[in-house]
Amino acid sequence: MTSRIKAVRSVTGADLVTEALQQFERDNLIIELLIEPEQEAEWNKQVKKRHYLKQHRLVGESLRYVAKINGKPVAYLGWSSAAFHLQARDTWIGWTEPLRKARRQLVACNARFVLLGPKSPTSVQLASRILSLNLRCLSEDWQHRYGHPIALAETFVDPKRFEGTCYQAANWVEIGVTKGFGRTHLDFYQLHAKPK
Repeated sequence: MTSRIKAVRSVTGADLVTEALQQFERDNLIIELLIEPEQEAEWNKQVKKRHYLKQHRLVGESLRYVAKINGKPVAYLGWSSAAFHLQARDTWIGWTEPLRKARRQLVACNARFVLLGPKSPTSVQLASRILSLNLRCLSEDWQHRYGHPIALAETFVDPKRFEGTCYQAANWVEIGVTKGFGRTHLDFYQLHAKPK
C-alpha cells in the first residue's frame, strides 16, 4: 500500500502583506485634487447621488478630491472647515476658548467620503488606503489654496449607519461623541439629534 503525501505551502503573515502590497502597486491608485469648475460640478453630482445624506455642499474652506484606480473613479472625498465648537476635540487638544478661536483653521473635517462599488472584504482596505493617501497631500493642498496648513483632521461617523472601520484602519483615533448638532451654514448649527 502506498500513501500520497500532499505538500501544502504554509502562508505567513509576511506573505499576505507582501501580496497585498504588490496588488496595491499594480492598481495605480491616485488621489486627484479637483480644481476646475466642471470637475467640482461632477463631484457635486456624484456625491449628491451616492452619499447617504444626499448633500454635496461643503461649508467654509473646502477641497474636493477623487480617488482613481487606473483612471477610473473609485471614491469621492470632501474636506471642509472644522466644527466651531466640539467639546471632545477641544478637550483632547487642550484648547482654551482663545486658542480654539485662533487655531481652528488648522483643523479640516472629512465631511464627505463616498466609496464607489459594492461593499466587499477589501473595501475597508481600499478606503483606509485612500484616506491615508489623501491625508499625505491635504495640508500642502490646503496651504496652496488657503495660505495655511492643516495640522489635524476630524470626521463624524453616524454609529447607527457605520462602524468607522476604514478610519480605524487608517489610524484615526475616536475621541468622543457630539451633542447632535450639524452645521447648515457657515455660522449656523441646527440640532438633528443624531450624535456622531
